[in-house]
Amino acid sequence: MQLMQPKDYVSEFILTRRTKKSIVMVEGTTDRALWTEYAADDCHLRPAQGKDIIIDVLNTPFVRGMQGIAGIVDADYWLITEAEELGTENLLYDDCCPDIESMLLCSPALKKVLRNTLYNHDVDEIHAFAEKLACKAQGLAMEFGYFRWLNHCRDYGLALNAIRLDEALDFEALSLDCHWIARRLAEGNGTVTSEQLLDEVAELREKCPPESIQLCRGKDVLAVMALILPGMYEARFGHELPSNAKNLSQEGQMAKELRKAYEYMYFRETSLFGCIQTWEAANPRYRILKVQI
Repeated sequence: MQLMQPKDYVSEFILTRRTKKSIVMVEGTTDRALWTEYAADDCHLRPAQGKDIIIDVLNTPFVRGMQGIAGIVDADYWLITEAEELGTENLLYDDCCPDIESMLLCSPALKKVLRNTLYNHDVDEIHAFAEKLACKAQGLAMEFGYFRWLNHCRDYGLALNAIRLDEALDFEALSLDCHWIARRLAEGNGTVTSEQLLDEVAELREKCPPESIQLCRGKDVLAVMALILPGMYEARFGHELPSNAKNLSQEGQMAKELRKAYEYMYFRETSLFGCIQTWEAANPRYRILKVQI
């Protein structure tokens, strides 16, 4: 499928202005699936194949002077680097959570998913287990996040998405082998050695210590969570994960369940909700969110 260019979106916007609907670009189809639940009837959600396209469209002279057009993006490492892109007019993002998946995980949605799946346990026990699971998965994803952040800063072209975290994970110790990750990333790269990667990651660690949610991608947290869920469950409750819950350890399934469990009341507590409200106040003829759910 041929990728649309910014000028293609602009041409489309010109044609759809007659509808008087607000036009909100989102990064992909899974984002559209989530926001459709909260979007006003007169809000048109448009997947835009990544935030770089959204930035380019919003910076187009024709679009900059137009009301009713916005883009919702995952800020990712822009939050840490305080990137100038965050100042783009009509760009909407959460200034705490780096992406949608992190926003889901910062809500009670995981507790809701687990208590409705592992319903044979005491609710308080399941909620405590959910917190421990999320905390451990996030900590491991943060370790990998330093490599992502380094690649973002230095543009080494590291094949980060080719790394299989299950190969780097010590399931008994629940730790990540960063030396193995560095070796795999350096293989065939030709730009940087594994030793250099480890040294530069150590520098980033000094600059920004662990335990910051902005260090990691939510998708990495969910990937790690799927890997460690069976073992952590067995260690906590003394038997294997029930058959009805084993799908949660499949890639991508937890994200689907979290999106379904996420409630509007959770979203109202985010900074992105406030950001959208500010946009709506500046664009009084247009709405993004339903008035009330």
